[in-house]
Amino acid sequence: MPDLNAAALFVRVSEFRSFSEASKRLGIPISTVSRKISELEKALGVRLLERSTRHLRITELGAEYYQYCRRGLEEIEAGGLALIDRQTEVSGTLRLSIPPNLADVLVTPLIIAFQKSYPKSLFKVMVTERYVDLIEDNVDVAMRVGQLDDSSLIARRLLAYRHILVASPGYIKLHGQPTHPDDLQTHRLITFGGWHEKVIWELKRNNTVMKVSVDSALSINEISGIQYVVENDQGIAQIPAMICAEAIQQGRLVEIMTDWKLSPTFLSFIYPSKRNTSRLVSLFIDYCIDNINKTVPDTGMER
Repeated sequence: MPDLNAAALFVRVSEFRSFSEASKRLGIPISTVSRKISELEKALGVRLLERSTRHLRITELGAEYYQYCRRGLEEIEAGGLALIDRQTEVSGTLRLSIPPNLADVLVTPLIIAFQKSYPKSLFKVMVTERYVDLIEDNVDVAMRVGQLDDSSLIARRLLAYRHILVASPGYIKLHGQPTHPDDLQTHRLITFGGWHEKVIWELKRNNTVMKVSVDSALSINEISGIQYVVENDQGIAQIPAMICAEAIQQGRLVEIMTDWKLSPTFLSFIYPSKRNTSRLVSLFIDYCIDNINKTVPDTGMER
């Protein structure tokens, strides 16, 4: 197996394009640098660098090997930083804005788990459906559904999820179960929306896409309210799979038209700038992204 220290030296020599510069930067005698690279080439059986008295050129095989070595060094450095983060006390208050209906199923479990690792971290969570101004509202990070419009903000995607069509067993018993988007027009449909919004449900099966213009029997701008209505036999609705998963498991709701899929929805973290991001914010975002699949029981997406 090649000497890992020699591989790390090879990365630095390649980046500095000079044995002498690598020697000076690393505080290692140039003779040692040269010897280590020669031993690495011998162990690998390939020429990594072409040397002359005035120039240094990386070979084609050397360039390929450099990419692997560089990624390995980055992983080692990242691992060291992660261990430092775990052992260094983290404190402070994180102000988080989230859309409605996500606290129970998503946000609270992540915060509780995070605070077990960082017990001196404090959270203030604002639940609102409006797009907050992060600076004006003194918010550190926000969770936002859909695409990012403000290019001055940084976005990191947390997860993709789907809405699914659901009804109660009681409703299905009384009114039957639709099997095609056209059938929905004869059913009582419960929708998410505001006063003046035109509601369109777009459903896809294989390469066929159908748009259903919905005349809502009842429209509510809160998912929990919609789920309550549907569970009480009042109609059909589309609800995020991760929110209604428990109701389906317990038999209060039934997923219908499973061969027709609604488009995925994306949930992202939004924050002002990587340069000014606090360590607490960075750690929390990384933790959530790394652990989201343990928290969300069913996103409705194939995994």
